[in-house]
Amino acid sequence: MDIIILGLLMIQNCTIYEMKKVIEKNFGNISSSSIGSMQAAVKKLLSKNMICFTEYVENSVNKKVYEITHEGREYFLSAISEPMLYKEKNMELSKFFFMGFTSKSKRLELVAAYVSALQKELIRLEQIKSAAEIQPDFDEDSLSILKEKGAAEIQSVTDVQEIAFFQLAMLNLSIDKIKFEIQWFENFKQNLL
Repeated sequence: MDIIILGLLMIQNCTIYEMKKVIEKNFGNISSSSIGSMQAAVKKLLSKNMICFTEYVENSVNKKVYEITHEGREYFLSAISEPMLYKEKNMELSKFFFMGFTSKSKRLELVAAYVSALQKELIRLEQIKSAAEIQPDFDEDSLSILKEKGAAEIQSVTDVQEIAFFQLAMLNLSIDKIKFEIQWFENFKQNLL
């Protein structure tokens, strides 16, 4: 969660609720978007001086806009410069591991329900991809708006294109993984007939 929050703040300053929306939309398959887990991560990052905030009142509501600090930038850039580790954790798959305890008549239904959930997630991700593909080209005016929102690390349109290249690659990886899992479980269902 720390890397996601710091990465979002590298792009723009935002409130915890704005972060939550982005995490739900873009990181739902790799991270929790619960306010509780986000608040815990924000509290930890604040205690380590990796982020700070400014407060203001809008419509009688107190709001905090978070931004990344120099320490946060250094930590973020160091962390993403390390090789990735394989950590595929889906606690829901523990139900599959122990499915042998369920009745034979229920197993096909459970696997089919999981395939259905995967198909819904695939549709959601493909909609995000379609929306990303029809976005207008990023220009200098867009860059100025992004800088006004606190994107200190983004200096050029090329920077945005390079960041977007990997974000789209992550989206494609998620889509391909879900397609693989759908196919695998569809094939597995034949073992249950």
